[in-house]
Amino acid sequence: MKVRRVQAHVDSFLVANQVKGEYESKDPKMIKYLEKVKELKGFEGAEVLHVPRSQNKKADALSKLASVAFDHLAKDVKVETLRAPSIMEVEVSCVETPGDNWMTPFMQYLGKGILPEDKKEARRLRVRALQYEMIEGGLYRKSYLGPSLKCIGPTEAEYVIREIHEGICGMHMGPRWWQREP
Repeated sequence: MKVRRVQAHVDSFLVANQVKGEYESKDPKMIKYLEKVKELKGFEGAEVLHVPRSQNKKADALSKLASVAFDHLAKDVKVETLRAPSIMEVEVSCVETPGDNWMTPFMQYLGKGILPEDKKEARRLRVRALQYEMIEGGLYRKSYLGPSLKCIGPTEAEYVIREIHEGICGMHMGPRWWQREP
């Protein structure tokens, strides 16, 4: 079509000013749309102009599509339903693999019988491992007066501490010393 200059008329004052660079975009989706606009190449110039809804009957009719049936629209309004957004968001799932931590040597020794190569470290591990046991793939510290204590890694420890201080137990206040009678 050999188009060199593009002039777009929009009914959104906010969008027009964001494309011009007069307003800052903070919404992540809007930022992605603005990046798409900036990627448009092949034009000598592009301009986005704001048209108030009072001066644009087609845009006003389109803005009312959600609440008005199609029969009430003027015949010159074309309706296109978009099946997908023009910005495709890629979903990324963060998978965290547990790395080696202080429990790894104990679990290797108690689970598989693997000892460190250094004889001093191996002897030290054997002595300290007497305080631990493996139960259903987890490491537990033996307790003389109560149940075995579950050992957790750094990531789980952060979660447990956060849950104790901010979660359901967040408002633990301690004893009511101010209400005691003298």
